Amino acid sequence: MNMPEFRLFILGAGFSKPAGLPLGEELLSGVRDLLRYGPSSFHLTSALEKEINEWESLYPGKEVNLERVLAYSHRKHYLRLRGSDEFHAQGSVAIVRAKRAIQSILINSTPRNTPDLYRDFAGRLTPNDVVLTFNYDTLLEQALDGVGTPYSLTPQWWLTEPLDESGLKYIDLLKLHGSVDWYDRHYHDNSVRWHSEQRHSIPNHDPLFGPNPSVPHESLARGSTDVYGTNILPRVFRVPEHAHHFPIEDDGLSTLNVVPFLLPPAFDKILGFDPILDLWENMHRIHHQFSSIVIIGYSMPPYDNHAFETLGRLLIEYQQAGIKNRWNHRRRPIQLVTLADSTQEALENMPFLDDGKTLVWREGFALDALDWIDWD
Repeated sequence: MNMPEFRLFILGAGFSKPAGLPLGEELLSGVRDLLRYGPSSFHLTSALEKEINEWESLYPGKEVNLERVLAYSHRKHYLRLRGSDEFHAQGSVAIVRAKRAIQSILINSTPRNTPDLYRDFAGRLTPNDVVLTFNYDTLLEQALDGVGTPYSLTPQWWLTEPLDESGLKYIDLLKLHGSVDWYDRHYHDNSVRWHSEQRHSIPNHDPLFGPNPSVPHESLARGSTDVYGTNILPRVFRVPEHAHHFPIEDDGLSTLNVVPFLLPPAFDKILGFDPILDLWENMHRIHHQFSSIVIIGYSMPPYDNHAFETLGRLLIEYQQAGIKNRWNHRRRPIQLVTLADSTQEALENMPFLDDGKTLVWREGFALDALDWIDWD
């Protein structure tokens, strides 16, 4: 049987930058500004500035690094070091406000009319492709919807339904750090259960998961599953056409649990986000089949050490696995699209790559880069 070629794409913030979305440092700077100077709903308690002051007292003389500050805040919450001061189950006050600020910045930065660059990219993808993205934004989903290309936010092989005669139907778009339009209903359900046990008479006006929701939500999967996704699928849901419902009206108690499911932009970000592990833990199942790996705008920053180690291992095994994959297709060199000043600089972020088996495009993500990528 002749098998189709399978390709893997790994996307970082540099993929979305040409559309006007911020890179990592720009995003965090915007978050801090919004929490300090934005609407009162963001900066009411100045939670992030308090965490910065605490961090500076622990590390006197050190330059403030927001990833480390947020990691400090995240670990305090995870270890329950604040006790009753922590009124958000989803994270520290600073983390929750930061995630809402990230959501606001990215939704407002995403162009309503999808640029041709992204429509062109989406149009070249096929159901044999897997896309791993670390971006919180929904730019690629918007582009795929715009060109009518079906995709699933969980692996298609999780589904119980048999494949059609035509084979795969969906591009697997796996968002390894969450998304601005994802929400975890676990906290809503726990809150309802606790109030019921305490016999509190509190009306449930949650706009997503309450008895009379005003905002629709849907499964991340494109069908039924029974073995895989048992942690993420019962808990995490997507709001389709999220921008049309944003901002979700904040009326205090009923929206306390309406927090986007995003891993915080911090060291140790994966702590306490067990549902996302479903998308990570079967990564080893996919690397033998690919004949092409393309990395666009992702440099494996130091606060993504879990990605460095997991994807690093996958890339090493790809380059060491020989010139043909399991389907007897030619393994192409890893293709890296970056804005690094030199090939050496680009490879320094991924020192495990064999430079003899890696091709580097240093002009950033643009239409020329699409033509440079080996799509065959």
